[in-house]
Amino acid sequence: MNIDHQVIPASSSQSLIAESMQMKQSKDNCTKKSSPAILLYTILLLVSLNGLFTPVVHAANLLFRTNFGPGVSVNAPTGYYGKGAWQRITGTDQETGYTWPMPILGADFSGVQLITREIVNSSTIGNHITNQIRSVTGPKGKPVNELFQNVKLKEPVGQAFAQAPFIITRPWTKGDVKDLYLTYWFKYPADFASKLTTSVSGANWRTQFEFKTGGYNNQGGGDYRIITNIIKDSSGKLYWSTVGDNKANQPEAPVQYWRQANNVVPVPIDKWFKYEVYWHRSSGSDGRFWSAVNGQVIVDRWGPNMGKYNLPITRIMANNAYTGGYATVESHSTGLQIWDGFPCGVGRSCYNYDQVAPTVPASLKSTIAKYSSSANVSLTWAASADNVSVAGYAIYRNGTKVGVTNRTRTSFSNTISGSAKGALYSYTVRAFDAEDNLSAASNVASVVY
Repeated sequence: MNIDHQVIPASSSQSLIAESMQMKQSKDNCTKKSSPAILLYTILLLVSLNGLFTPVVHAANLLFRTNFGPGVSVNAPTGYYGKGAWQRITGTDQETGYTWPMPILGADFSGVQLITREIVNSSTIGNHITNQIRSVTGPKGKPVNELFQNVKLKEPVGQAFAQAPFIITRPWTKGDVKDLYLTYWFKYPADFASKLTTSVSGANWRTQFEFKTGGYNNQGGGDYRIITNIIKDSSGKLYWSTVGDNKANQPEAPVQYWRQANNVVPVPIDKWFKYEVYWHRSSGSDGRFWSAVNGQVIVDRWGPNMGKYNLPITRIMANNAYTGGYATVESHSTGLQIWDGFPCGVGRSCYNYDQVAPTVPASLKSTIAKYSSSANVSLTWAASADNVSVAGYAIYRNGTKVGVTNRTRTSFSNTISGSAKGALYSYTVRAFDAEDNLSAASNVASVVY
């Protein structure tokens, strides 16, 4: 099986890395000796178990979120380098309030890398790979936008080079990404299984997720990789396989450090599924790589996950249209979230976890500044709360949504123009979380133009 990706780092850099340390849960040692502190702890524990006290279940921060909503677009490929190019995603997502390119993790590129089997240019690359944002029926049966990736031409079956990783790249000079949780909804086409075969060597796999380190001799190659693939066995069954190795585009001999296979959790075909991945990087026993599909864990590996030279992560491939099987190779994804730790509790899947809407935004206030042909309305409100985290706020004017803010921003400006003097404008705000649970509307704040 040849799964040595030729992912080339981008060149420019921006922003700063957002990091946090994940704390490993441990069991308290029991003791027969009583004390007031232990008695108080026991009382609080019993109260908590009876539902009278709600403990904090998470301490993660939402770094980025997108539904590929209106305002987001996939730009034309640029940066041609022979057998490939780069395709940036840009714009502000009007559903989440977050803006592409990603201003997190010290990223210098966020989009799709196009790696082709032949030398390409702007007039031929579309024959090899296309990427687009399009409207489809989503995971909950409602219209959503998806990022659709399609590798049309690839090597003969059993060989692999052409691919379209949905990728975040970052310079090794930015340091490591110690803790990260990433999730999205994904769908494989109905004929996916038939495109993998065991009759040809190296043709029975398809990549789901991968990260690589970089900075080897101050260049792009790295010393460590974790990759999750789907494998087709000799009986025709699909299963998950996750490997930690040193295949990160550097010249040293390949070494496989560990592998975990999962034959129990099914590989969903022709249906949306929620993919989640988390890691804590460490050279010690507290290192962790965890991943789940529809809430079912497919890998949970504790132990060292650093390479020979302790190089930092420079390439995060959230998903990748990459396989040893037959073309075409498709990826359908939506609802991307990136956090600096487990958002729903350490080691807990967020699949169907958060079904509670945030509290109602309170104390909405408005002020208006009038000009000769327009006016600017400034809104402020008190923050909402959520059982996981408030992801943002939707702002409505006379019942029509006019904008969103992300995370903790509790202010918004709206411009009025072209209306007759004396018109009344009524504003409300509703909070939403990362799963798009929407609160009831705030109080009404009105202005007269």
